[in-house]
Amino acid sequence: MPLNKVVLPALGEGITDATIIRWLVEEGDAVSVDQPLAEIATDKVDSEVYSPYDGILKKIIALPGEVPKVGDIIAYIQVGSETAASAVPHTVTPKVIPPPITTVKATETVAKNPSSAAKQASPFITPFVRSAIQRFLIEEEDLIRFTGKQAGDIIDKEDLEKYIEDQLPFAEKKKHRPAPVSAPPTTIAAEPVFPINGQTTGSQEDVEKVPLPRIRKKIAEHMLISSKTIPHVTSFIEVDVTTMAEWREKHKDEFQRKYNTKLTLTHLFVEAIVAALKAYPQVNVSIDGDTLVIRKNFHIGMATVLPDGNLIVPVIKHADKLNLSGIAQAVNDLSERARNYSLKPHEATGSTFSFTNIGVFGSLSGTPLINVPEAAILGIGAVIKKPWAVRTNEGYAMGLRDIVMLSLAYDHRIIDGSLGGLFLKYLKDYLEAFDPNRPV
Repeated sequence: MPLNKVVLPALGEGITDATIIRWLVEEGDAVSVDQPLAEIATDKVDSEVYSPYDGILKKIIALPGEVPKVGDIIAYIQVGSETAASAVPHTVTPKVIPPPITTVKATETVAKNPSSAAKQASPFITPFVRSAIQRFLIEEEDLIRFTGKQAGDIIDKEDLEKYIEDQLPFAEKKKHRPAPVSAPPTTIAAEPVFPINGQTTGSQEDVEKVPLPRIRKKIAEHMLISSKTIPHVTSFIEVDVTTMAEWREKHKDEFQRKYNTKLTLTHLFVEAIVAALKAYPQVNVSIDGDTLVIRKNFHIGMATVLPDGNLIVPVIKHADKLNLSGIAQAVNDLSERARNYSLKPHEATGSTFSFTNIGVFGSLSGTPLINVPEAAILGIGAVIKKPWAVRTNEGYAMGLRDIVMLSLAYDHRIIDGSLGGLFLKYLKDYLEAFDPNRPV
């Protein structure tokens, strides 16, 4: 019977590889089309690889912990008339708990790759968990001891959540205490002491050095490409969003009852961004060498902070085809699943324009870096009360208004100041003309 390849599928724009977390089936198991075969982790999200065939899983090529590239063979499935009869029916619930790694497989692994013996010495820690424990200064040995897992097991985010729930006070104290000295002082290489105003400090700086998590390295690389390859220009504009903010406050409870989702100002900003991009499609572009790529779809990326402090940009696909309730449901769903590390790879790629809500942390404004390969990104500052000149029938008067600063960073190779300014002016006019009698 023929053996068919199972390859690591394309996972989204910019994703070139993935880490095999665990296999959900064993060699020799019958599998069916669209049955999950393996769990994988990319730089951004966890996902699954599904079976493209009915048949028997004959050979696993990419073992847990290995990092194949998109298109690499990760397994072989035997298909044909003899295997079709023994394939698992589509109605059978696939296994979700991986079987323990057998002695035979461990032996085969060592024979093929001697360095893999080290991987079998302790449980496999998923990339997201490893990133989190480095971020929050959790000792790997403490986590392993807490879970009680052994070689061949997987420590995933559920294990981490249980650890944090049980050990949080202890973990929080560890954040603020000096790093322990793990070797005698004589083994620590002294750093050079530089004179300050002709005098030396006389003491060594108290520091702790930890490796950058893989996701933070990828973010750093992405931001470096953006800053080095794109000539950034940023324009700013202040907008009176009082009417919009009052409408949202008045109707938020009715909106949640009607659509079973919360309504925030972010949803109204997304709606305005789509309208501005439709009016100025020259901003919804990217550059490819000497070619200008005009994007016909409106896929809006929204910068989202993860619980471990890292950043991800979920994408609202075809935002122009969504009404306000659709935008709210998409934004809320993507945000929640991003923070739970349950996004699919394609849900964090392919954006044509992005925004970042700088104001969520109280900042009035900022100059965000463009999310390559896009041509612009919008920064939304904090909405604050401030005195503002208001036009009345009798002329101008001072009033206390809800004001927000918008900042547009754009690629000056393809967007000039006039276009950037017109885009921001359109946003301002759109937001300030908000209809207070708009139905929910």
